[in-house]
Amino acid sequence: MKGKQLKRLQHRQAGFTLLELLVVITLIATLATAALVAYDGIGDSAQATAASNSTATADGAIRNYRAVTQKFPDQWDNLVVGSGASAGSAPAFMAAATASKFSNWSVPASASAFGLALNDAMAAVNITEIQERTVATTTAGIEPNLQHNEGAVFTVSPTDAAENDWNAITNVAILPTFGTAACQVNSVALPVTKLSGDPINGDDGARQNVINDSLESDQCNLVIALGFGHDAAHSTSNSSVAISTAPTFVSKNINPAVNYARYIALFHVGQDGANAGTVDNNIVAGELFTKPRLLAVVDTEGRMIDENIADQNPN
Repeated sequence: MKGKQLKRLQHRQAGFTLLELLVVITLIATLATAALVAYDGIGDSAQATAASNSTATADGAIRNYRAVTQKFPDQWDNLVVGSGASAGSAPAFMAAATASKFSNWSVPASASAFGLALNDAMAAVNITEIQERTVATTTAGIEPNLQHNEGAVFTVSPTDAAENDWNAITNVAILPTFGTAACQVNSVALPVTKLSGDPINGDDGARQNVINDSLESDQCNLVIALGFGHDAAHSTSNSSVAISTAPTFVSKNINPAVNYARYIALFHVGQDGANAGTVDNNIVAGELFTKPRLLAVVDTEGRMIDENIADQNPN
């Protein structure tokens, strides 16, 4: 009798029943799902951490260079096409996320009173050389971050990029501004759309204020956006506070293999009512600052350090 019971017990222990297998599979699936949920967002958080660190590093390096040398690096990337074909448009390798944060501004003639004042202001802080595209298309065989570099492009298509003195610049990217009425600079209306074609609205004014409290949402400001690219860092090489490299930004929307991915410096150049000027939504020569001020360094999507830090903990 005991032998039969032992055989039955051994028979039962020979394998799992279908119900037991279903229970085990369900437990494994539940644990796997929990692991995926825990893992979800880790990659995004790592990118946000790297972006906030790089933003802070670039911002600190530029400010340190300025504090020691009394000037900024002198070579910057123009985010829009210069005086060549499609002037003022976003180059093909600029991501939509970048184009949706900035506008094109047609710079007043350098010989005008406004142009002369602007040239003097930029020269006062050493922003004298601008790397820019002369065509909106992409030069094949050149990395997106080097599309502005005339040395790199020269090996493939010499006329696709150029280094211009500031007083030869015809178009430049600016931070969208929003006053109580349509903003003007030198009595010429500023753009009402961004590089992406989206209209400028009150949200853009609020964003100015988030970036810096001195940019009121109901006030006209002139903030020029320049890329801190390959040549900007190299232009500091002879200094004791040389900036070793220009960091690259990576996100879901920015792929350095196909997009420009440098960090962007925002220079506050003028403000309606500055220097005891008249508050009339028109920035004139007398309302330009004698020395442009670095407001912030943002990533290629126009986001600040605080925003990237927040993205590290989305939940």
